[in-house]
Order: sequence, then C-alpha cells, then structure tokens
Amino acid sequence: MGERTTEEYLETIGALEESESPVRTSALAGALGLSMGSVSEMLKRLAKKGLVNHAPYEGVSLSGEGKKGFLRLTRRHRLWEVFLNNHLGIAWEDIYPEACSLEHCTSELVAESLAHFLNDPEYCPHGSPIPHSNYELPQVRGIPLSQLEVGRTGKMVAVECESDAQYLRYLRDIGLAPGEEVKVLERSSLDGTLIIEVNGSSKAMGTQVASLIIVEPA
Repeated sequence: MGERTTEEYLETIGALEESESPVRTSALAGALGLSMGSVSEMLKRLAKKGLVNHAPYEGVSLSGEGKKGFLRLTRRHRLWEVFLNNHLGIAWEDIYPEACSLEHCTSELVAESLAHFLNDPEYCPHGSPIPHSNYELPQVRGIPLSQLEVGRTGKMVAVECESDAQYLRYLRDIGLAPGEEVKVLERSSLDGTLIIEVNGSSKAMGTQVASLIIVEPA
C-alpha cells in the first residue's frame, strides 16, 4: 500500500465526512473512481493500520489517527495554495491541482518552514481554514450568501467547491473574492434566484451558486 494511496483515501474520506458520517463505501468508490471491491479491500488494510473505523455494510469513518493524517494533509495543501497564489501569482482557480501534487511530497520540516515563511496564515486563498500544527482548526466564519437577507450587505470570506476552476473563474470575472462586499438586492419568490450588487454592478445568481459563497453579514 503506497503512502500516496493511503493519503488519497484519508483525504477523500475526510472530505466526504463533512456531508455524511459514516461514509458509504459506494460514495467513496464513486469519488475515487474505483470499483467497490478495490475500495473494500483497501479499507480493510487501513482499518488494520488503525486509520479508519470500518464495518461491512456500515460505511467508514476516520479514526483519531486517520483524522490527524487528514488534517496534516489539509494543512500542507492549503499552505501551498497560499504560497502559489501570493508568491508565484498563480490564479486562485489554478492552484488546487498544483497544491494536490505538492502536498504528497512535503515533509514535516518543509511544511513547518513554509508555514513560518508565510507568517502562519489561518486561511487559504479560497477562505478555507488552515489546520494548525496541533491539528486545531481556525474558526469557520459566515453564512451562505443564499441565506443573506434582502437589503443586507456581507463581506465574502470563503468559497466552497474550491476545486472547480470554472466556478472560481466565474466568481473572479464578476469581481467576487474573499474580502469583497456583496449586497442582496432582490430574491425571487419563485425559485430563490438572487439579484446581487458587486462593485456597483448588479448580477443575477441562482441559489445553488450562491449557497457555495460564504459571507459575513455587515
């Protein structure tokens, strides 16, 4: 069992646990693009190593050690995103896959040196919290833009679905990024579509898109 394969499983399980726990084996197989048989066999190996809790037909969840591994990878990934965006000028829609590659070949020494070089940032360019070296997470801030009341202004603090380059490019093109202000002008009573104001311009935005944008109400 390769170290990178183990890390990819921990990352995927950790991400899926945000919406369901325990994680269904079928959901994990779908996310990894692998057969149910291959995934079930790998989960048995991870369980023997004490990284997951797994029982047939009951799904899988990260153990305490597995959670630490997941947060360690998340820390490295998001630190690299900060470096790539802030110091190499790579656009926020392009940094996710690059950080995915770098995180797997980053030692603890390099990760902590990188954190020190970056002045220990708490959030990545997408606004996601960067786990501390002790595995604690900074506070998750804000509410989905789709829940902001009509007439209220909010400051964008994060965006979910940070691996979707097309979505991030769309937000950049309309001027939305962490730190920018957005105001809800109208909300359709039919389907919840919003009319928002960003940088003096009004835009229509569907509820699904708006639900992925996290804002702090002014």
